[in-house]
Amino acid sequence: MPSGRFLPDHDFAPAPAGARVRLVTLLSFVGVLVLATAIPLITLRTHRPPPWPVFAGLYVAPVIAVAAWLTARIRRYRLASAELQVHLPFRVVRFPLAGLQDAAPDREALRGAWKRVGNDGLGAISGRFQSRRLGRFHAYVTDGERAVVLRWPDRCLVVSPDQPAWFVETVRRHAGLTSPR
Repeated sequence: MPSGRFLPDHDFAPAPAGARVRLVTLLSFVGVLVLATAIPLITLRTHRPPPWPVFAGLYVAPVIAVAAWLTARIRRYRLASAELQVHLPFRVVRFPLAGLQDAAPDREALRGAWKRVGNDGLGAISGRFQSRRLGRFHAYVTDGERAVVLRWPDRCLVVSPDQPAWFVETVRRHAGLTSPR
């Protein structure tokens, strides 16, 4: 239960992109650029003159990839009164802290997890995941090495702030969890 005293809002930067996010982003962009270059070149060999939609795709595919990357990125985490807000480019996802049972850093949170729905690394790791250790959970992560697991009786959330220890301490204060883990 949150304490009765005033707690100021806190903003937390997401952790810098970890190895998984960098690798998936790089492979995605390389794949799009290879396809956007190869398809028109192959079409040039088989069609005279080449159809205009093929060349339009040369420009559209990279633009779509960049747009997907920009919309997937996590801008910040914010603790505002009794809720955690995850700020994405065009929306804010809110998680009320009422009933929070635990908040703890966990570098192994994503290990063995499989994606049910979401983004597995283009700009961020976000969506619904499942693992043996955590069960079903939501993730808004940029670096699995800085993961923090928040547990409620009915759900679990994994985030990756730039400073996990400070984030955990602040979340615990906002949620009214005074005893250390």
